[in-house]
Amino acid sequence: MTLTILTANLVTNAVSNYMVSYKNHYKPMVFTLIGMAVTVVVFYPLFIKLEVWVKDISLKVIRSGNSLAGKYIGLFFSFLVGLLALFYFYVKMWYHIDLVQILLYGNIGMYF
Repeated sequence: MTLTILTANLVTNAVSNYMVSYKNHYKPMVFTLIGMAVTVVVFYPLFIKLEVWVKDISLKVIRSGNSLAGKYIGLFFSFLVGLLALFYFYVKMWYHIDLVQILLYGNIGMYF
């Protein structure tokens, strides 16, 4: 559920930021109504689909539980990988920071 919420929010924010670039083309009330409609049209199906995908991935990880780490540790590891991927995109969107470059060059201490 955490990954679903964060992913849906990330996509919705990206769409909203893109839409805001067109706000001067419409009157304020019209643009607000269009923006609200687009948010619902994008957010609702995305949230439903992401929930299905996350559940499917979770079930696959649990079913393949005879791996090295075991099914619950594997699920936890998959969750952490997903969270790290979302962290990358949030940092990139909010601060224009490339986390991969920071990790490769070892100067992550500057950002904490």
